[in-house]
Amino acid sequence: MPAAMIIYQEAFPTCYLLALSSSAAATAETELAAHLAHACRSGKPAVWVDCRLLDALSATAAWLLWACQQRLHRRRARLVLCQVPAAVERTLRRTLAGTGAELFIVPTLDDAAALL
Repeated sequence: MPAAMIIYQEAFPTCYLLALSSSAAATAETELAAHLAHACRSGKPAVWVDCRLLDALSATAAWLLWACQQRLHRRRARLVLCQVPAAVERTLRRTLAGTGAELFIVPTLDDAAALL
């Protein structure tokens, strides 16, 4: 199953945006972890992850997103997943079942902005 690879990142005044795409590269999960860590350290009140270009998500990538969400939650910030394809959402929910993880999944980036 492909891992998530960062194809775009941008720091805005009120959020940090990461756009993901599917990748079969072995380094994709390492790259995702590094970008998520950087986003968590950005000090922004929200990290938005645009998932519209993902075909699938590996279990490891799902756990990386969950770990980022936990780090952000500790500093009263949040991870918001935007434009998540149904297959990716099913993988996230199946992988994270039983963790009590509250994923913030919204249809659009405008909906993510409304959460601020």
